Amino acid sequence: MLNFSFAFPTNVVFGSGAFKSLGKEVAKFGSAALLVEQPGPLEENGTFAESVALMKEAGVAVAELSGVESNPRLTKIEEGIRLVKEHKLNVIVAVGGGSTIDTAKAIAVGAADEKEGDVWDFFAGTRTVETILPVVAVSTISATGAETSCHCVVTNNRSEDCDQWKKWAIHDMTVCPKTAIIDPKLLVSVPKKLTAAGMADTISHIIEGYFDGVEGNPISDAIGEGIVRTVLESEDVLEHPDNIELRAQIAWASTLAMGGIQDCGRLNAGWPAHWIQHAVGAMTDSSHGEGLAVINPAWLDFINEENPRKFVQFSRNVLNLERPEGVSDVEYGQMGLDYLRARFKQWGLPSTLRELGVTREMFPALIKNIMNNNEAFVFTEQQIEQVLERCYE
Repeated sequence: MLNFSFAFPTNVVFGSGAFKSLGKEVAKFGSAALLVEQPGPLEENGTFAESVALMKEAGVAVAELSGVESNPRLTKIEEGIRLVKEHKLNVIVAVGGGSTIDTAKAIAVGAADEKEGDVWDFFAGTRTVETILPVVAVSTISATGAETSCHCVVTNNRSEDCDQWKKWAIHDMTVCPKTAIIDPKLLVSVPKKLTAAGMADTISHIIEGYFDGVEGNPISDAIGEGIVRTVLESEDVLEHPDNIELRAQIAWASTLAMGGIQDCGRLNAGWPAHWIQHAVGAMTDSSHGEGLAVINPAWLDFINEENPRKFVQFSRNVLNLERPEGVSDVEYGQMGLDYLRARFKQWGLPSTLRELGVTREMFPALIKNIMNNNEAFVFTEQQIEQVLERCYE
């Protein structure tokens, strides 16, 4: 186990009916809120209207920012920053999934910037976040874990050429929301495909760090293995979306998977499959969870070939796969990865980059964008090309 520091600064309000506490929670941090919204089912079923009502009942004035898209756009974030400053708002509220919450985090960073510079500077790594407006996040899909995480991922869409778009991130404890409200009742309207994508996303958040090659970390291993098993064992939610107990299980699994606790003592050198997906998502506007379901197993194929010990542990402890006589460690580890691929496909998720809208003509631009990102993981062009080829079709 390696040395580490750990904090979980977000207060979590979890459970059926927790959404009703929104007004009270927001009022702890400010009297004038920006509500960040993504159009769709939450608008249609009245969740945003109820959010406004709950905050107003608590004495909080509300301005609304709608139009958030998947793979949140920098131009929308800049619009939100202008609204906050124009109306002198002092708390940012996100009701939605990872895109909505990351938009809110980025707005909170830019609106609190006393130098009033370019908010993209923080994502490019040329400036460090020093202060941020408080963020209250209401999670309405179990996926990214953005409701408690120190990560904020946005897409710079300023160029008219989407090949030039960059999907980069801030990784800083200051961007953790002050409060996360997780109410399983809000999750029942999430469609099957998005639920499945979120489940794959949650599993990816575990296995990117789990297979880091660090020895002697049984506690973090057990936490990660338990989270993955919980997601797999809760897959009946795909056929029974109104099952509150199953929704609660995958919601808590999703939050813990990105909360940092299972990363304690790990190498944490970077999230290579995520950085590849970020480039793919920026160019194709494809779903983050769907992309990881394709890319992460392909990346791990190569890691298993180099060091299969942990893959043997995963196939045995998590997937409970019987090991045929005479099968090597690499082959047994590969059985686990192939099992995950099959499970994702069974859930209705894509299994190739082509299904995500990637063409081979995009490979050079994808490789360039991945090589030129500002993340810590050190790639080679050959590694990226091998992964893209492995999961292209």
